[in-house]
Amino acid sequence: FDRVRELFAAQPEAMAQGLTASAFSFNSGSGRCERCSGTGFEKIEMQFLSDLFVRCAECEGRRFQPHVLKVQLHGKSIHDLLDLTVSEAIHFFAQIGEEKNLSEPLGVLEEVGLGYLRLGQPLNTLSGGESQRLKLVRHLAETETIERPTNGDALGNLFIFDEPTTGLHFDDVAMLLRLFRRLVDRGHSIVVIEHNLEVIKCADRIVDLGPEAGDQGGEVVAVGTPEQIVKVENSHTGRFLRSVLSRSTKETRVIPSRETGEGPHKMSPEPERSFAQDDCVELARAAETAPRFRANGSNGVIAIHGAREHNLKNIDVKIPREQMVVITGLSGSGKSTLAFDILFAEGQRRFLDSMSPYARQFVEQLEKPDVDLVSGLPPSVAIEQRVTRGGGKSTVATVTEVYHFLRLLFAKTGTQFCPDCDLPVEKQSVAAIVKQVETAAKHGPMKVLAPLVKARKGFHTDVARWAERQGFDTLYIDGAFVPIAQFRKLERFKEHTIDVVVGVVDAKRILKARNLTQRALEIGRGTAHLLDARNRHTVMSTEMSCPGCGRAFEELDPRLFSFNSPHGACEQCGGFGEIWDRDLQTGASADGESVLENELAAEREAEWIDEEEARECPSCHGSRLNAVARYVRVQGCTIDQFTNLSASKAARKIDKLKFRGTHQTIAADLVPEIQQRLRFMQKVGLGYLALGRSAKTLSGGESQRIRLAAQLGSNLRGVLYVLDEPTIGLHPRDNLRLLDTLTALRNKGNSLVVVEHDEETMRRADHIVDLGPRAGIHGGEVVATGTLRDIERDSNSETARCLKTPLRHPTRGSRRSLRDVENWIEVHGARANNLKDLHVRFPIGRLSVITGISGSGKSTLMHEVLWPAVRDELEERKRAGNGALFKLVSGAQEIEAVYEVDQSPIGKTSRSTPGTYIKVFDEIRNLYAQLPVSRVRGYSASRFSFNAEGGRCERCKGHGVIKLEMNFLPSS
Repeated sequence: FDRVRELFAAQPEAMAQGLTASAFSFNSGSGRCERCSGTGFEKIEMQFLSDLFVRCAECEGRRFQPHVLKVQLHGKSIHDLLDLTVSEAIHFFAQIGEEKNLSEPLGVLEEVGLGYLRLGQPLNTLSGGESQRLKLVRHLAETETIERPTNGDALGNLFIFDEPTTGLHFDDVAMLLRLFRRLVDRGHSIVVIEHNLEVIKCADRIVDLGPEAGDQGGEVVAVGTPEQIVKVENSHTGRFLRSVLSRSTKETRVIPSRETGEGPHKMSPEPERSFAQDDCVELARAAETAPRFRANGSNGVIAIHGAREHNLKNIDVKIPREQMVVITGLSGSGKSTLAFDILFAEGQRRFLDSMSPYARQFVEQLEKPDVDLVSGLPPSVAIEQRVTRGGGKSTVATVTEVYHFLRLLFAKTGTQFCPDCDLPVEKQSVAAIVKQVETAAKHGPMKVLAPLVKARKGFHTDVARWAERQGFDTLYIDGAFVPIAQFRKLERFKEHTIDVVVGVVDAKRILKARNLTQRALEIGRGTAHLLDARNRHTVMSTEMSCPGCGRAFEELDPRLFSFNSPHGACEQCGGFGEIWDRDLQTGASADGESVLENELAAEREAEWIDEEEARECPSCHGSRLNAVARYVRVQGCTIDQFTNLSASKAARKIDKLKFRGTHQTIAADLVPEIQQRLRFMQKVGLGYLALGRSAKTLSGGESQRIRLAAQLGSNLRGVLYVLDEPTIGLHPRDNLRLLDTLTALRNKGNSLVVVEHDEETMRRADHIVDLGPRAGIHGGEVVATGTLRDIERDSNSETARCLKTPLRHPTRGSRRSLRDVENWIEVHGARANNLKDLHVRFPIGRLSVITGISGSGKSTLMHEVLWPAVRDELEERKRAGNGALFKLVSGAQEIEAVYEVDQSPIGKTSRSTPGTYIKVFDEIRNLYAQLPVSRVRGYSASRFSFNAEGGRCERCKGHGVIKLEMNFLPSS
């Protein structure tokens, strides 16, 4: 390629532009494209997706700047030449008289079968075999250029190869052997480490080391020709080589020898079967009799044998793959143990086994289940029941993972606008700016200016003197051209803007555009101005800066759109979208606490602040983001405008987006991920939810479906999904929608194991596993398996009995007699969240049920209106924010107390038990403390608590078990 660059540099057009050979190198900075650094493509980092490599938008994959590409060698530019194949290049160079210098070295590539490679093909795209041959050709080409004396006294080279046949096809091996013969014929020596029998049998001399490996090796077993090696009895190589040489009469492809140019060493027609017969037969028999293990299990089922985890009683279960399987039974019968502690835990453990021990120590591992064998288990995903609804900053978009893809989409395809001027901000390379100047100059003379002073007060005489010393003669001051010779000091207390006129470019002097533009950008530190004949002003900048006010911006990064990151969060509200009367510490504090620690502390504090205290942040208007992030637009839409849309409207919006060029390549991976999650939300009846809605304001049913959307919205196939009662909290209408979604997920080729009590889910299941017959120690057995009809026919199944004889109302045969309701609790004007000025009455002394489809306002009416209203009325306290939730509550005086039973977890520590939770254990401890022995020893009730020192076992700290950390193995 050095000779090629010299030929281009010698062309008249290159000499006229002052281009040297280095300008035609894509490894130097003088002639290569500045945007892609001569690679022809750009790498776009996609964070959690695979990085993209797209064609450079500036050079369009040509690697060089336009003025370099204008130089041609016999009608071909440097890019055209690099785009030729080796065979095409040989023909081209032969035509222009460079056969000796270029065609012959390239001919070696063609000889080894690489004539199809393009001269500019990146080396990292070559296969292993291509790379191996290319390295050989490089050394061979160097030997071709050495003039060897004919007197026989010239010294040859020594070539050392380490298993050169790696990655080569048999035909390529034959080609490699021809090259070896060519080197030997020219007087060079070759030493090869090789196991390939076809190479070994073609050697002039073999050195066989052994006889065994490790300490039993390191000796010379045999030395000589292939015919001599096969006669050595203790040579393993000789035994395997013997069968290869014995079939020489059947060989068809000949590799000429150095002495005669023909036989006896030839390529075998079936080299893959070249083994010693006795060893070959033994190996073949062992392979035939060895047991075969199939990843998919036998007959497409997940087989569990000998499951004894928790209360399971050594059961065997077969679960069909690619079907929806429901595990049902009484509560405590072992359903979750079978589904999560065995199926999911074993699936996760097997996945972690594929990772290195170093990586495994950073992952929390589930304990290995007590089971004999689990076979046919595909990759597993668990969707458990969780009471948490996300952190204080969590939204519908973040929980469903839609926001992760949105952030990446806006960072890679968005356009930054200046928050002050609302003008688009872009980054340009010098070559792009030069092209812009050349295009403008074709329509009339353009003055190229460099900014010196921008809106700054002062006399500025020093600026004028500097410009004069640099050889310039004209300044552009406050919109007027002033010759430097006539400069007078300016008004001191008035802001002035000064540019220096670097030069003028027009159609006749267009070749001056590059030098003038580069000079202006150098003086202006990356910024230059262009003035046309009408004094219309154009700003050009190599940096991300506003053309109006000059404000600089950093390149767009996904962190900019994260309200959980200080890079993107609103400075006033810290990313909450709300502010309170009290201050929440969100930055690094003086006492050494990190930003993360303070952020977590602020989020925990925000959880306990009453909603009535919060008001919308006046800075970000509830969008949670800073001004820079809010002024990034994708086709006119900002990210906060997008998240303000409902899932249905957002789906229609994303469908309308049209991308081109590089942005189309980027969006091809991102948009489908967003679309399928939004469509899943619509399928499960959540299309009305705004993407920016806080997760803590969702009802239980909405939260359940949101979690499902996050896990099931991906387009995976061949996965085992383990779900824990997904229909909890759903209205029957929404339940049917969810079941339709699960059916569609199964039809994609996934396996579903659902722990469920819902009758409709069981009717839609392909297979049911009924555990029982009772709960706890009386359960843990497989009562019945099969379809719903098979379960109903089983007389031992409690599930079958309940399905045949469902609960009848009234349960006692007749309804009890009740007096007329005299007292009511009435709520007037309830308008929290989506409630629309409701007037609701609840009878006192009766069972009242609030129902409605998921998201209709049930949780809001119960938890945000009724409970706080009655509580505040009983406690005789008034809250300033009550007026925003309801107008009036009456009848609470007829109630003695109000208790709320919500879905929050009951176990606060790992030592919590049912006895401690319901306070009965306090009475038990008191009884033990009153025993005579306890009084003699001075034991108080705390002595019998496993939560306090003194009476508990100090080794296990009252847990009863000791957890041993095993690093990359599951804890035991």
